[in-house]
Amino acid sequence: MIAIKKVLFPTDLSDSAAEAQLYACALAEQFGAELHVLSVLQDVSLMSPDPNMPWVIPASSLEEVRKSLETALAKIPDPNWAAGKSVQRVIRVGAPYVEIIKYAEEQDVDVIVVGTQGRSGLSHLLLGSTAEKVVRKSPCPVLTVHPKGHQFVK
Repeated sequence: MIAIKKVLFPTDLSDSAAEAQLYACALAEQFGAELHVLSVLQDVSLMSPDPNMPWVIPASSLEEVRKSLETALAKIPDPNWAAGKSVQRVIRVGAPYVEIIKYAEEQDVDVIVVGTQGRSGLSHLLLGSTAEKVVRKSPCPVLTVHPKGHQFVK
């Protein structure tokens, strides 16, 4: 029998993440597992065109973004669903797929449930896919949920 004690739900607060949340919550409920909700603030220095000259963002702006993210995460999953359940909400800063993998390893997560954007072609090539990188490097099974795919969760 499969034992799932910890479910990791990484979210960027997008619509595709909302679809994946349904699966993460269903798995956590079915197995009586702890749900870990993780959001990663992209490290802006990684987005700079010149690594020797990272963009400088005022600390006050980063703090505002963090507080806004904390407020949003407090509502994920729905507080009515979360009542009486073990839910951990965490914010990390860095490259999203790296932080997701590190968190899964540190917390000994049993399964990661992640949404996919459904990008293809040039946008996929240029932007890459966090979900794809997580699947390739994950220390545990990963359930990917496509926003327009067949849904099993009611």
